[in-house]
Amino acid sequence: MKSSAKQWVKRLSGLSIILILIFVGTYGESTDKIIQKMNVEENNLLELESGEEGAVQLEKIRFYTVVSLEGNEIKENEVKLFDQDGEEIIGTSISLIEKMNKRPDSSGDLVFVPVITFEVSGDAEYIFLNQGNNTLWVLDDLKIQSSLISDEIILISMISCCFGFPLGIIALIGWFVVWRKTDKRSQKITVKEKIMTTDQLFKQYNSTTENDEVPAPFLNIEKVEVTVHELSLDDDDPDVTRQKVKQFLDEHVGSEENDDIKESDANWENWDDGE
Repeated sequence: MKSSAKQWVKRLSGLSIILILIFVGTYGESTDKIIQKMNVEENNLLELESGEEGAVQLEKIRFYTVVSLEGNEIKENEVKLFDQDGEEIIGTSISLIEKMNKRPDSSGDLVFVPVITFEVSGDAEYIFLNQGNNTLWVLDDLKIQSSLISDEIILISMISCCFGFPLGIIALIGWFVVWRKTDKRSQKITVKEKIMTTDQLFKQYNSTTENDEVPAPFLNIEKVEVTVHELSLDDDDPDVTRQKVKQFLDEHVGSEENDDIKESDANWENWDDGE
């Protein structure tokens, strides 16, 4: 599963690189064609000077935008549209965001600002009237957009730009996720030293000799066991051996216990007497 994810990330990376290279290769030519097709001075339906009127054939399924030079905008009420019967057609106001969609001139500079848009109810000849003090141009936006999409170079450049960069971002995120998973798998805890048992820790902490012999108070008990073993080897008669062992224990072990008891009793008496 992880190798499959890595394979898909590689494919997305390769595809995004190819699309971006195509966009870079077609950017210059597509930009020139876009400027040529959107140039207001060459691709307008009608140009009207101040106080001038003009007739033009319009279609009902299209939108018509009136533009003027930046800084010389014509007010909406200064642009009139009439049908053949002389009835006025009310246009649609341009929002602030739509006004930022400026149109280029022949050099590519965005100097034409939208003023108002019109939509007609039928195919016929209509009359535009410019009552302002500046020149205006009437544009067929649908025709301009159709000419842009129908051009192969522009279409290829737009598709490669729209898909190449988003796929590149997705590929970068995919590489980051794969790298994080690989880095987590590589981090393993290795115990190089053997863990000691409780008995080993006790012996190491309490050892007093190089041979790790058990410290006091167990040393005396070991000596007693050795002595008892030696006594048992002296005689062949079990009763004699038993008697010697009993005598040895009474003399050594018993005397040591008695001494301890006596010492503790003495300490108690001294404490009781306030000493």
